[in-house]
Amino acid sequence: MVSLARRGLSAATLATVAAGASFLPATPVAAATTSAWRATVPALIRDSRLTDVVATGPDNAWSVGYQASTYTGFSIGEPYALLQWNGQAWTERRLPHEAFLLYKADAASAADVWTVGIGKLGQSYAGHFNGQTWTGHAPLGTSAGPSALLDVAATGGGRAVLVGHDGSGPLVVEGDTGQFNRVAVPGTEQYNGVLRAVSSTLDGSVFAAGDRYVTDAPYPEPTIVQRVAGTWRVAALPSIPSTQLTGVWARSSTDAWAVGTQDYDSAPKPVILHWDGRTWQRLAGPAAAGRAYAVAGDANGNVWISGTNPIPPYIEYPGTLLLRYTGGRWSVAYGPKVAGSDPSLDALANVPGTSSFWGSGAVSTNGLGMAGVIERTG
Repeated sequence: MVSLARRGLSAATLATVAAGASFLPATPVAAATTSAWRATVPALIRDSRLTDVVATGPDNAWSVGYQASTYTGFSIGEPYALLQWNGQAWTERRLPHEAFLLYKADAASAADVWTVGIGKLGQSYAGHFNGQTWTGHAPLGTSAGPSALLDVAATGGGRAVLVGHDGSGPLVVEGDTGQFNRVAVPGTEQYNGVLRAVSSTLDGSVFAAGDRYVTDAPYPEPTIVQRVAGTWRVAALPSIPSTQLTGVWARSSTDAWAVGTQDYDSAPKPVILHWDGRTWQRLAGPAAAGRAYAVAGDANGNVWISGTNPIPPYIEYPGTLLLRYTGGRWSVAYGPKVAGSDPSLDALANVPGTSSFWGSGAVSTNGLGMAGVIERTG
């Protein structure tokens, strides 16, 4: 068995894991509605989690994560989870090389799919699918080290932007299956932080979100780096102390969203940020308490955010929290229970060409273990 500590994994890594803030005027909020989301528990080894999902069309999607987790590590040698949707069912796939865990995935098309995680030797790992076969790559070299790649954005033509941390500061890597290069983002040289999520757009923009520690502050502040009009820079954000950003999604260079949680280890509150092409502003969403994990939208103006909404004293959860923003209005829905428990969705993805969405995460089973979950709406 291999321990989590040996692989350099932390709870924050696996979770994919407001004084002075600028708020937009509150938009109308609809009452909580009955959820149209439907849940499936794929056949994985006990104690599994699906940390990401991506779709290229109604008949093709991928979900990644891990399985066979134990208190001391994992009970199998290659515990990654890799599932493919064919329009009818989810089927487990195995990689022809030594991947260990998979964190995130993204796709520019059915023949251009990426995933990132770690390899069996502890090195950062990237996998690419060309529509026929998977190939494995070591963007940071073949040796284990303090750096980690936590998310990937497929930018088309077999290229991708990968983000994470280099042991202390944020890390951005760009390349293809032949070569990867670290990207220097001005202003991040002295950061003690991490980038947890990345999203790219058809117009070539890239947005990466995470958090960083500032001098004498005991908790992190949110951070976003972005490439707009071909230039990387650190975005100016509202001051929101004690906040981690865990999700980002962009429709274009003038429409991007980032989500996370403030006071995540005490009285959690969702953080929702929006970029309009000029500034990032914090939005007053419809849930005053809870966590926001992931965000995704479609071409029709719908945006979904997943999270949890605890009732004080923050230990009772009425269900998977799903926030929808469309037409200038928020609505709230609670996702379906699975075996009497409430799933936590770490990731969301739109099905291109539709207003349907996938979600992936995990649910507690019998109060003792976890099972990977995939949900869908639309």
